[in-house]
Amino acid sequence: MDLRSLLSEYGEAEEAEERGSDYRGDDFSGSVIRSSHFVSVSFPEASFPGAVITDTVFDSCDFSNADFTNASMLRVTFRECRFTGSIFLSSRLRRISFEDSAARYASFDGSELKNVTFTGCDISEGSFSSVTHDRLSFSSCTLHRTIFRSTPLAGIGLAASDISGIVLSENPRELRGAVLDAGQAMDIVRLFGAEIR
Repeated sequence: MDLRSLLSEYGEAEEAEERGSDYRGDDFSGSVIRSSHFVSVSFPEASFPGAVITDTVFDSCDFSNADFTNASMLRVTFRECRFTGSIFLSSRLRRISFEDSAARYASFDGSELKNVTFTGCDISEGSFSSVTHDRLSFSSCTLHRTIFRSTPLAGIGLAASDISGIVLSENPRELRGAVLDAGQAMDIVRLFGAEIR
């Protein structure tokens, strides 16, 4: 059975295995998805407000402009997925892995991120404002012009990531305790109009 049929018949989807389906614009509000695997499934403009997703893997799926407001996720892996313009407003993400995914313009504002890793992802011009985090890391990611207003950078791993042009508060208190490499520190200095010679 496909995801839509499982949710319709049982009210939740468990151990679903699905490939190549198209759920463009579908409403999955409040859905429960567990122990499932989706490959090359399209969810552009789909709605997941209040959804609960656990122990699930998404490979090469498209979530462009999807809405995950107030969603809860635990032990979920996203590999080579697309999240362009997706919204994770006030979501709760725990033990989540985003790998080699495109998330330009995605917003995680007001979310709680615990043990969340982004590896090889492009999150340019995305937003992580007012985020509560613990063990949040970005490895080899592009964070060009990404917004971190009111989100402390202390404790965030930024290994080998491009943070050029990141957007901070006018009084950049987010920098207190941040650990940056030399190139990242130069990017921060440039934010304040300083010239490095």
